[in-house]
Amino acid sequence: MTDSFKFPGGNSVAVVRKQDIVDCINSNIVDKEVALAIIQQCETDAATFLRQGRWVGIPFLGSIRANQIKKLENTKEQRELKEAAYATATKEQYIIFRRTLAHNNEKRLKAQRYYNYILASAVAKNKDLFKRMCKEKGESYTRIHFFLNHSIVAVSNELDYELDGEDSNDR
Repeated sequence: MTDSFKFPGGNSVAVVRKQDIVDCINSNIVDKEVALAIIQQCETDAATFLRQGRWVGIPFLGSIRANQIKKLENTKEQRELKEAAYATATKEQYIIFRRTLAHNNEKRLKAQRYYNYILASAVAKNKDLFKRMCKEKGESYTRIHFFLNHSIVAVSNELDYELDGEDSNDR
């Protein structure tokens, strides 16, 4: 039982049941060891992607990704910080230090996600300009330029002057 959905761009996607996939494997792959080897290779690839910190899509389960906060905590700099704090601080101070470090990592990741979101929406509007500026000025300058142009908004363009002590509303 296959459901087919047609999208406006001309792409069609077929959605099948789990039993249909198992039946397809049973009818097309005669050797069961080959089917088992394919499944094992998929599991190995998923584990490799997770170790690299990339997203992994697993059928019927969803997508899985590594915890970014834990990944930041395992960097060399933060491990050295934790070791130094453990050696010099009391137990209570060390616990407070670890909680503060985790909170700062969370705030850092949140700011990074916001930056990437704004940058992606700005680049989507002017892809050609982004590519041209990357060639001329460099990628770092261009990323900052696009982020600032997209996120900073002028509230008012009117200037408010005081003339000889009079209130500007009296004019």
